[in-house]
Amino acid sequence: MSNQKTASLSIRDAERLRSFERQRHDDLAPTYYDFATPITALAIKPLLEAAQVRAGNRVLDVATGPGTLAFEATKLAAQAFGVDLSLGMIELAKKCYPEIDFRVADVERLPFDDRLFDAVFCNFGLGHFPNPEASIAECVRTLKRGGRIALSWWDQPSKIIQGIFLDAITEIGVRPPPDVPTGYSLFRFSETEEFNRLLKDRGLSEVVIEEYMTTHLVPDAEALWRGGLGSFALTASAIGHQDATIQSKIRAALERRASAYQTADGLRLPVAFKIGVGRKPD
Repeated sequence: MSNQKTASLSIRDAERLRSFERQRHDDLAPTYYDFATPITALAIKPLLEAAQVRAGNRVLDVATGPGTLAFEATKLAAQAFGVDLSLGMIELAKKCYPEIDFRVADVERLPFDDRLFDAVFCNFGLGHFPNPEASIAECVRTLKRGGRIALSWWDQPSKIIQGIFLDAITEIGVRPPPDVPTGYSLFRFSETEEFNRLLKDRGLSEVVIEEYMTTHLVPDAEALWRGGLGSFALTASAIGHQDATIQSKIRAALERRASAYQTADGLRLPVAFKIGVGRKPD
């Protein structure tokens, strides 16, 4: 769960991470929707605006999760498709929005023809891709000339809900999950320079990285703890590998840190993210 920039993962480590992501999101699919979806939904409007989605567009939602972003695109009269590595997430998306074409697929091997989509977008999936360079290149392949790709990703850990968990884990001295490669960096694209380079190096023009800052209300520390364990793949795995004593210590550290955000209505927690957009040249 390093915050350091790293070189590309080896083929073996990339497959390890891919397997981890698939299995963890299959496991989390039943609990992810209630806690995480309202948080990630905060980026939907600016994502669709950045992608310039219009009526009649054919659009692709990559790492669709429960399918919320794809559904919102259909409200703009776009024809939406969604893909996700996790069968559990695709089953959830199909249950929520049965009218949309959702498919299990790896972002590095999309089951679509070249230059098919007017827009491709991804809401908080970027940092989970084992090979982000190949992943974005594959997305660009499916994009029409003049089409736009828009991606959201988290800002630095100190500005997001997950950061409270990560600080608590660091305080107690918990190691990352053993099935996650040590060279993997969840927050590589929290850095604007890295995000910008990723898009420009894939041949995109008119690249812009915008920053957004808002908050999300959680009723109490119990809801935060349960919600995080049911939504955050890496965090939940790291905590789940610990015995009951260590888990209790992590929870105590989390509650102490979360108390700084206490209001009369509950915990008003920070949610900061970036949206990167680029245009495929004509």
